[in-house]
Amino acid sequence: MAASQKGAYGADDDVVDYILGITFEIWEQRGVELIHQYYGEDCIVWGLDGITHGAQEVVDGTWKTLEAFPDRLLLAENVIWSGSREDGFYSSHRLLSMATNEGPTVYGPATGVRIRMTNIADCFIEDGVITKEWLVRDNMTLATQLGAEPLKAARDMAEGRTAEHQAWIDAEVARVRAVDLPDAGAAVLPQDDPEAFAWRVLASCWNGDKATFDSTHAPYSVLHRSPLRHYSGRDAVFGYYQSLRDILGHVHFSVDHIAAQPFSDNGVDIAVRWTATGTHDGDVMGIAPTGKPMFILGVTHWRCIAGRIAIEMTVFDDLAVLSQTLVE
Repeated sequence: MAASQKGAYGADDDVVDYILGITFEIWEQRGVELIHQYYGEDCIVWGLDGITHGAQEVVDGTWKTLEAFPDRLLLAENVIWSGSREDGFYSSHRLLSMATNEGPTVYGPATGVRIRMTNIADCFIEDGVITKEWLVRDNMTLATQLGAEPLKAARDMAEGRTAEHQAWIDAEVARVRAVDLPDAGAAVLPQDDPEAFAWRVLASCWNGDKATFDSTHAPYSVLHRSPLRHYSGRDAVFGYYQSLRDILGHVHFSVDHIAAQPFSDNGVDIAVRWTATGTHDGDVMGIAPTGKPMFILGVTHWRCIAGRIAIEMTVFDDLAVLSQTLVE
């Protein structure tokens, strides 16, 4: 697609159609320069692996990814949204990325390996232009599929972290530690009050409240942490969060954005962008506790059926979190 061509999508389009359409144009039709149409020239993209400023940096990063993975496909799994044309739309776009590694990456030379990973991009869209994005990438799954040694990859990430990025993480840690949790109150149905439901569920995850957790999760609930990591049954899902609590110690968390859309006759899809922080109090991948702050930027998609969570997809960058234990 030539740089002079104009993309097919704009401010008047349905928000889900817009997100799916521009992703296809940019990545699969290789209309990378259309990013200048769809992203603001002063946009900002936050991620645990770095901060991107402006449409040109987004273009540069996209071309660099395509050099390493020229056949990359971004297959949409769901778009959960909120907002309006007047106030701006907020979309949470979950996608499965499939690609063959045919060029060098930060993890080493080309391997020829076919990879699968899950990403979620939360975008704020004003007048058909993305002005803010929170991007969560499953870099641990990517690195391990490419044969990288996780501790070396995490150490390289720590050593390459910019002062701006570290300052943002430090500020987020301070912000989240100061959050006052809302009163849990009575149980709520997810379709009636998605935000109150999200606070209640995340509090049960991070505080180890099994009774509340069981009341909000179906017995058959499933957690997908990546295309390669799955937990079946609410006891297994609760056990996963217990493993995180063992590493992070006392956790502070914040619910930073909620979007919800009805699903079928008795269900609702909820997207929650959240942040959490604790201290490195437990062994992780052979690294003994350091007491250093650990910060997570995560996005979770829940499919709730009959008032309880049936399916959860949670994405955050385990590799970037691990790298925080290696900061000198």
